[in-house]
Formats: sequence, structure tokens, C-alpha cells
Amino acid sequence: MIKLYLIYPYICKKITTMSEIEQYPVLAYIVDMLKKAIADSKIEQPSANSYKVKDGNDEILLEQNGDTVLITDKRNIIFSEDLLEALQNIHESVKKNDELKSALAAATIIINGLNIETELVLQAIKDSLDQLSNSYEFLQVVESDITKIGVGFKFGKHAFRLNISNEPKEVLIETRFTPTFDATIKQTITADLIKVQNAVNKLFKS
Repeated sequence: MIKLYLIYPYICKKITTMSEIEQYPVLAYIVDMLKKAIADSKIEQPSANSYKVKDGNDEILLEQNGDTVLITDKRNIIFSEDLLEALQNIHESVKKNDELKSALAAATIIINGLNIETELVLQAIKDSLDQLSNSYEFLQVVESDITKIGVGFKFGKHAFRLNISNEPKEVLIETRFTPTFDATIKQTITADLIKVQNAVNKLFKS
């Protein structure tokens, strides 16, 4: 009787854990994909709808609310591991489970406040500016709201801001300069951003 009493709570715990996993199959599938893709990563599950993917001293936090999976990745591990497109098309990797495939396709994945396509748009803009001139330097994300993002850049020693809107049919890039901004540099940046906006729209909206 004593042995049964000691084992019983352990069995209950295992059953509850399996039930929790079944409640959030989309989240569990995303976590499993990240674990397989990030070498030597470890998984913690603080609650039924949240996970931590630990990569050394860094970690990715994931939480599911309804059909939305919120990911906090302060060290940009997902980007450095080249996993953005894999996450964007994650439903395509599901075989022989139509229910899970449909749930993944319907889910919205938000990484650091942006949906995946907007994050990819930002990376494309940064890459395009780097290709145009090595004078461009990305500073920081000022604000982010799913499909809209404000970012700081420098051209040489001249700082400016970009407001990027990833609309359904087009990407819009607005430049913001201080009143005392150098006029010649401003013309150069404005012309470059027109080229970048056209290139990004061909890439994502054609």
C-alpha cells in the first residue's frame, strides 16, 4: 500500500502533463522544431501554455494565447539560426495530421512584437541598405506593433528614423529626419530608400 501511495502522485503528474500538451499542440510542435534546430538546446515548461527554449545562457520564451503564439527572442537566436522562413511555413512540415497542419496554418506567430513576414521585411531592408552603402548602420528597434515597426539608423554620423508598414498589398517606408539634418545626406538617403522600398515590394508583394 505504501508503494502504491508513493507512485500514485507521479502517475497523476504524468497524465496531467500529457493532457496539457494535447491542449496546445501548435505550441508544442513549434517548441519541438526549435529544439531540433538549435543544437544542445534545453526545454523548460513553466506552465501549460508557455515554454522556454534555453541555448546556453540565452533563452527563447514562447506563450500561446488562442491562435497566437508570442515569442520573445531578445538575442535574435531564431534569426541567427536562419529559422524565420521555417517558422513561417511550419505547417508544411506536418505529415499525416491534417488537424495539426490546419491549426498551424491558422496560427499567428509574433516574434518580438512583429509577425514573421514583417520581421523578414525588416531584415531585407537592413540587407538592402548594407548593399547600397557601408555608411548605413542599424541602431535599434524603437517600437513594434505586429506589422508596423519604427527603427533607428545612422548614415555615417547622421542618425535618422524609418517607419515601416507591412501592408497586405505593399510595404511602405517613411523616413524621419530632424529639422537640422544635412540636406545633401537627406537627399541620398531618400533616394536610397525609394530603391529599397521598390526592391522589398518586388520580393514580398509581387
